[in-house]
Formats: sequence, C-alpha cells, structure tokens
Amino acid sequence: MNFGQLLTTIQDYQLTDIPNLETLSTLLNDTFGDWLASQGVSRLVMLGDNTVCLNVRGTLKRPTSLNGIQPRSRFLMISLDKVNDNPDAITDALKCYTSDGDGAYVWIVPDGYMAALTPAEQEWEAHGGGYFSHESICISNTADSDTRCLLEVLYEDPALENVSCEFEVPAHRSVHYRLDQLKDENDKPLIAKDAPVSYKITSRDTRVVVQGSRILTSGENSMFASFGTVMAWCPQ
Repeated sequence: MNFGQLLTTIQDYQLTDIPNLETLSTLLNDTFGDWLASQGVSRLVMLGDNTVCLNVRGTLKRPTSLNGIQPRSRFLMISLDKVNDNPDAITDALKCYTSDGDGAYVWIVPDGYMAALTPAEQEWEAHGGGYFSHESICISNTADSDTRCLLEVLYEDPALENVSCEFEVPAHRSVHYRLDQLKDENDKPLIAKDAPVSYKITSRDTRVVVQGSRILTSGENSMFASFGTVMAWCPQ
C-alpha cells in the first residue's frame, strides 16, 4: 500500500455519489487507517474536493516547502491536484516530522503477584545464585525522543499503601526492570511479596509498548518453575 493508492481511491470515491465530506473521510479512514498509522498519521480528513488534512503523530522538526503540501506543527495540508502526479512527495513531507512512537501513553497489567522466597532461596539469592520467583516489566520506546514513565503499584489489600516510582526510557531503546529489585527511599523492597497487585505504567512524553513477565519457583530446592508473559492492556 502507498499514497498513490490512497489518492486513486479518493478519485474513485469522488466519482460516486458520496453524500458529504464527512462520509468520505470515514470511508478512507476505514480503508487506510491501519496503514496510515504505520506512516505516522493518526487520521485523514477531507476538507474539500481538492484538500486533505493528515494529522501527524509527531512534531515538525524543520520547515520545508513542497509543491502542493503545507507542513504545519502536527498536520499536513495537501492540495490533491498538485500531488496526484507525485504521491511520493507526501512520504517525503512526513520525513520532516519527529515520531511520537508506537503503542500508547497508558498501560495496565491487572494481574500481579510476587511470591516470597523460601529460606533456602533467600540464602542462595544472598550469595548471587539462583533465579527465583519475581516479576518484570519491559518498556519499548520507538519514538524519536526520550520519555519518563511512572509505575504505580495498586494493592488489593486496603491495609497496604499503594506505591510508585519513575524511570527514564531513552528514544529508540527499551528498559527491563526486575520488580522485586526496586527499592524505596529506605533501600527496602518497594513492592510487597505475597500480595496481589496491579501495575499501571504512564509515559509522560511519548507512546510506549509495555509487557509484563512472571516466574514462579516452588518445590524442594526450587525444582519447579513456571513462566508467564502477558502484554499489558492499553485503555486508549
């Protein structure tokens, strides 16, 4: 799929009895919405028979002048009669924008639980050995700018006070956090063991993708282990 196909489809729709521009915009977004998202465009809006607005998931990083295309802070105005013969100009114009990244700004892992270690496991862990019960989160930032994320821990038990922490995720990087190794201001474990929790991750500046993982060990000498990986839920 490419912008040439998009422009041809607009022409085809215009030859039919589409009742209004709003309906035409809806049909185009239904057909091309997923592909436009992959190009960094959140929505297409027909403003007239010859004018299209593309909302861009990014910020204009440098002024540019292209025939038939007017780049603005977070959108493009396109004159169809001037770009029909050169649809690649739209692709070139989109290169003038930074990327807000993939994913979403808010993610939730509803099911969290870290089992306490047995005395033997605690001893092994203290000496640097073993790989025992814990949970982790991975955050991927595909945007062109860094972001700061807030992790909120929501307990089921009302007797436990919810806790939180913040961390940086650089542009085009990922971070992985062992949740059992997070510490509070007193250098104590931030998250309680043997307590059902949910996790909410909020990115301040860019879209991110979040995944949660869990390993549970049990049995004599931790001879049994189970692994679980879950993509966090995105409410947007």
